[in-house]
Amino acid sequence: MNTNSSVCFLITTTSGREKVLHWVIQNLCKDISIPFHLYIYNDYAKPLIQSLIKLLKTEGRNDIELIVYNDTGILNKKKIGCGGARHLMFEQTKHKHDIVISLDDDMQLKPKWLENVMEAMNDFPNHSIFTGVVKGPLGDIQLAGSNFNINNKTLYRNDITEVKKKYQLTDWGPMGCMALCRSALTDLVSIPPLYIRDDAALYLKLLNLGINKTVVVSGAEAIHKPIPVPSSNLRLKEEMDKEVIYFKEVFGLNLGY
Repeated sequence: MNTNSSVCFLITTTSGREKVLHWVIQNLCKDISIPFHLYIYNDYAKPLIQSLIKLLKTEGRNDIELIVYNDTGILNKKKIGCGGARHLMFEQTKHKHDIVISLDDDMQLKPKWLENVMEAMNDFPNHSIFTGVVKGPLGDIQLAGSNFNINNKTLYRNDITEVKKKYQLTDWGPMGCMALCRSALTDLVSIPPLYIRDDAALYLKLLNLGINKTVVVSGAEAIHKPIPVPSSNLRLKEEMDKEVIYFKEVFGLNLGY
């Protein structure tokens, strides 16, 4: 991938988390030097468009194309969660851009994140999923990819918290900090519109399509929750119960995590 590649970021946010969203976008403005598109799904937060336009203007980034979905609640009258929002935005972007980056509203990319990921894309021309190393505010490694295991019709997930080399291959990475390109941006690929656990569902979908493993780039670091942030209340029991049924019906699997 080169610096002329069309890049976009997908961020879903929700009520009460506007402060960290602004922090994340402010740092994108400072640390991502090339032009990019910024797609945001407002999952029942207060209207965001005016404050974000002001932020981009303050940062002098008139080369960032901003698209905010559902700012007035017209598209949906109820919360659809991260997976539902990612599903909608991914369908709008996967044929328009060379690199689509899924980013949580509380995930700050450190400087050189995109440059190092794009370098990895050149080093791994047959791969389509890339991620970096997610750290806590104090520098502890929270996640450096994940491995899945299916045993007795149950899906288990093991998160990796060690970095041993420049690149390492894992089954998966965090949807809150993931770059998709090439064969991941086709008609066959869609992010399942689940309220939560869309990451595991997308992993299984890609696995069935034969798409290669995730490349974890050690030099692409992100900070999870760079400032204190309230919970998004994603893990509602009724939604978790729905996902259990979904995995059983669609994939014939129980969830072991």
